Amino acid sequence: MESLALLVTILVSPAFFGGPIAFLLTLLRREQISNFRRVVIYMLSALSLLSGGMLIFQNVSRGALLIGINGLVFGFLAILRIRNR
Repeated sequence: MESLALLVTILVSPAFFGGPIAFLLTLLRREQISNFRRVVIYMLSALSLLSGGMLIFQNVSRGALLIGINGLVFGFLAILRIRNR
């Protein structure tokens, strides 16, 4: 039972935390985004988009669906903010 909870945490956490963290990284000193920060933002956004899409298209609960939408939206916004700087 503990391993199932750990697996769910590993699958849900990129969508729940990755997108908002990537979006917040784009807000901090937007003019001075280094290459390292850009790579971190792209990686967090990609993980957020993948895990959020997985949560949306699987038959899961409403809460997981909302977490998936949250991950997709924030990951997409982070990528848009990096590309349109």
